[in-house]
Amino acid sequence: MFHSLTLNFTLMRYSFAGIFFACLITFTVSAQKNKLTTLSGKLADKGAFTMIYLDTLSQKTSEDFAAAAVEADGKFKLTAPVEKTNIFKLRLDDQNYLMLILEPGEKVNLEVPKAKLGVEAIIKGSPQTELLYKTINALHPFDVVRDSLNKLYGTIQTSPDRDKLMPAIITEFMNNDSLQKSLLSGIIRKNPGSLAWIFLQDKFSMETDFQFIDLMDSLRFRAYPYNLFVQQFHEQVVLERKTAVGSMAPEITLPNRDGVATSLTSLRGKVVLVDFWASWCGPCRKENPNVVSAYGKYHDKGFEVFSVSLDKDRDSWLAAIQKDNLSWPNHVSDLKYWKSAGAAAYGVTAIPYTVLIGRDGRIVAKKLRGDALEQKLEELLK
Repeated sequence: MFHSLTLNFTLMRYSFAGIFFACLITFTVSAQKNKLTTLSGKLADKGAFTMIYLDTLSQKTSEDFAAAAVEADGKFKLTAPVEKTNIFKLRLDDQNYLMLILEPGEKVNLEVPKAKLGVEAIIKGSPQTELLYKTINALHPFDVVRDSLNKLYGTIQTSPDRDKLMPAIITEFMNNDSLQKSLLSGIIRKNPGSLAWIFLQDKFSMETDFQFIDLMDSLRFRAYPYNLFVQQFHEQVVLERKTAVGSMAPEITLPNRDGVATSLTSLRGKVVLVDFWASWCGPCRKENPNVVSAYGKYHDKGFEVFSVSLDKDRDSWLAAIQKDNLSWPNHVSDLKYWKSAGAAAYGVTAIPYTVLIGRDGRIVAKKLRGDALEQKLEELLK
């Protein structure tokens, strides 16, 4: 439970996997003289490295964009034809690199005080890169606290006082996370359209911080529509906007257990829980008794469940419905697994996933489970 709260916020010492390999960038560059960007600097400890590289990213692998020799004293000077503001990777090798946000014509100086390229580098002449690493360093103390709390949480798992100690640790973790987010949002609001926030946007939730995310996205997409990282995130925001709380619920029309096309809008006028699940999903099956309980308590007051299965085997789907006593009639599936049209309509990437729809067809809440679902139903079905 506690580890599910942990946000993966790493750059260099932080992990780039969720950002840089979800979508890779390619763009055309020009060798016009007035577009040349210069990177110069000094490595305090060059080790055995003799070359330094600036990479763009293709659809499969990193591609050398420019390169320069590293002199015996650690100095280097690299020029690159940067046509548009974009994200680049400065590397000595695949394990020793630094991400940069470069603009055409910039003259950037880097002083690297350690043996490895990292957030400790002193960067001048690249405002967006400077903003990125200044922000990361400002947030670092909160990451130290988070790491300490995670270790403490792991330590108490075998303690006889585990149940007594755990709530305080979780509360402290949540407070630390809230303070970090508050600091970050304050920094971002001063320059919300910067490319730097590509690296930090996972600190915010589409469900709880959507207005803030929407602001960042709209400004960034306007400024950098050619950047594939920006494009990918923009697509997520557009989809979220369609399924944000207060929006009209997108239609779902899929075959029911008898193969008859069944539409979500056929339940208009009821309070409806759209429940994305599958017979193969362990957490879904564990949550099913809670949905069954809510249906039993509130069905007579106007509550319905519209179950969208991400199964691919019909027999398994039907057997799970019977075994878990999912007695409501509205079960649909196109048996296309993660390619389910219903899941695509709501941007579902993990299950169980629920969307609660009011009598007027508008989304009132998402990801409700157990007691939280029943509390919301009590509110809506007074």
